[in-house]
Amino acid sequence: MRKKIVISILLAFVFFIVNEHPVTAKADNDVVVFYDSLAKGTDNEGNMDSLLRMLNTLGKRVTTYSWEEKPDLSQASEIIVLQNKKDGLTKEWAEKLTENKAKIAYIGSNPPAFLVNQLQLKTKAITDSSITIQTEAGLAGKPQLVNEIELITSYKGEGFGKIDAAENGEAVYGVREGNYAYTPIFQAHNTSEFALMDLLKAVFEIKASSNQYVLITDINPFVDFDLLKKTADTFYEQGIPFIVSAGPIFYNQDFQAAKNYAEIIRYVQAKNGTIMMNVPAVTYGDSPAGELEGIVQKSLHFFAENDVAALGVTAELYWNFDKVYGLEGFAPFNTGILLPNQKIIHTTKKNNGSAFEISPYSVASDFYMTMTDGKDFPVDIAVTYSFFKNEKEIKAAADELANKNISDFRFKDHGVKTNQDTLESTAGSLYINNQSVTLDGDLKYIKTTKNKMQKQAGSLEGFFGYQNTFFTIVIVLSLGIIGILFVFGYRLYMKKYMK
Repeated sequence: MRKKIVISILLAFVFFIVNEHPVTAKADNDVVVFYDSLAKGTDNEGNMDSLLRMLNTLGKRVTTYSWEEKPDLSQASEIIVLQNKKDGLTKEWAEKLTENKAKIAYIGSNPPAFLVNQLQLKTKAITDSSITIQTEAGLAGKPQLVNEIELITSYKGEGFGKIDAAENGEAVYGVREGNYAYTPIFQAHNTSEFALMDLLKAVFEIKASSNQYVLITDINPFVDFDLLKKTADTFYEQGIPFIVSAGPIFYNQDFQAAKNYAEIIRYVQAKNGTIMMNVPAVTYGDSPAGELEGIVQKSLHFFAENDVAALGVTAELYWNFDKVYGLEGFAPFNTGILLPNQKIIHTTKKNNGSAFEISPYSVASDFYMTMTDGKDFPVDIAVTYSFFKNEKEIKAAADELANKNISDFRFKDHGVKTNQDTLESTAGSLYINNQSVTLDGDLKYIKTTKNKMQKQAGSLEGFFGYQNTFFTIVIVLSLGIIGILFVFGYRLYMKKYMK
């Protein structure tokens, strides 16, 4: 106990020292994102998360700092300043960035003087206007309403993209000259995401491919296997390759339901489906060292034993900025797709993340369908669907994608390595521990009745249901016994004083 107290005091002292001094941005970090706020409750809400996912797709490791943290950015070689509020940089920060030799991309309506001078910027403010943003390749989405925006009217350097502000005219989306780039607007879930990628690729000198993939999420042992088979068959018949994000199994792997799950996933793989493993569901922010690593390795081995090569990982963005999840959960994979956050439950949050070698940018299917047909995206994207609720949804998605230029994800060079297994894809072929995987479309379990399948698939759920019932009975009996003892004790107490 005394040892624990001493260690706690030392840790607290170290924490105090670190917080009393400016944080240094290490030179080996690829990009520093320096932001003023997360824009909660404004039109810009969510743009920080989108930016972090974009940078992962661009192959960049990221470190984030808020303006209040007073970091030392002198060693940073690439900086993105994200200004969501109207107030621009302080004079102190403007002077520091002026002296900095880094490549700087500035996003916001109030650029500092050194950037205005370098790019010879002139802008005009418009309010309550409808604008349409277009990328370098001509990709455009639906018009969007903005309360206020600065349009670039004059600049020095190279212009990127376009903003069509209807009666207010047209302007470039962003500009770049030398080590500096600027755009006045960036929001989540509209075409500015892709227009900004063009700008960042230019200033940071990034080359990227522009493939389109299809990703189906929310696959787990409790989904309707018949519906999953119908999805695979429909996409296969229409020549649409796809990716499936399949939840892991790390307990009760000998249950028949687990075996059936592996069987349907193997069938999906045979029908031109690339399998990626989704991370385990998080219910509370705690994970002892090594536990998650063991779960991931055990789950990958379970798939491998059943001739399924899980070639990558899918996870919500926040996993990449967690001390346990980002390290143990992502360690075996060179391929990963970061999805928008739904519910954030950290073990310990950190401000820097890693980057996958292969990481398409997840784009919601409904947003994707609003954009111009036949135009290239500036990066690889994954058009993302939640698992379908019925055959009507499957058919609608397949019809939407039939004329799109969808690529086969397994033609990328994916590599997954654990202590037990090595999983790879090369030129479209799959390998498990250096043995070629046979794509067998036979489904043994499908010969059973639908009701039997559903019962087996839900057997894991039933297992936990029995546990809950058992504990409920124990608790009720315990409360009953306590109540009886209380009444008995009360009567003895009263008899004692009545004498």
